[in-house]
Amino acid sequence: MGNRSSTPSSEEEGSSSGMYLTPELQGKINTDFEEKIIQTQWNSYRKGHIERYQQREVQNAQRQHELQQKQQQLNQQAKLVHDELDRMVDGAKSKLSDIEVALEYDMKRLSEKFQDSEVSGGAKCVDVRAELSRCYNTLDSGECQVGV
Repeated sequence: MGNRSSTPSSEEEGSSSGMYLTPELQGKINTDFEEKIIQTQWNSYRKGHIERYQQREVQNAQRQHELQQKQQQLNQQAKLVHDELDRMVDGAKSKLSDIEVALEYDMKRLSEKFQDSEVSGGAKCVDVRAELSRCYNTLDSGECQVGV
């Protein structure tokens, strides 16, 4: 009777359901559907982007950790090398000090010996000097025994 659904119009006769959509409603449904597709694609893109970002962050953290471990290993190796070098330098300084003390002692003894020789006679001093020179030239062979 006065109801649209009870009396079909000429537009509705072509459709099998007997219902029709207004162009505005059809446009809104199409727009909503397109927005839904766009939103789904955007969410998919965003999700992929976030996953790639998180993967890069994890990889960066792993690389950072590996670099820190490598740096610690190198620092430990450097410390061992420096400690060994310090021991070697200390040993060399110790030997040098010992040689310096021994040389100073020998110099004092020789100085006293030469002073005594000059007082007792100049010719004797020349012989001692020559003998001392020959002795120093043969120190490595063991022939010379300074201070005996």
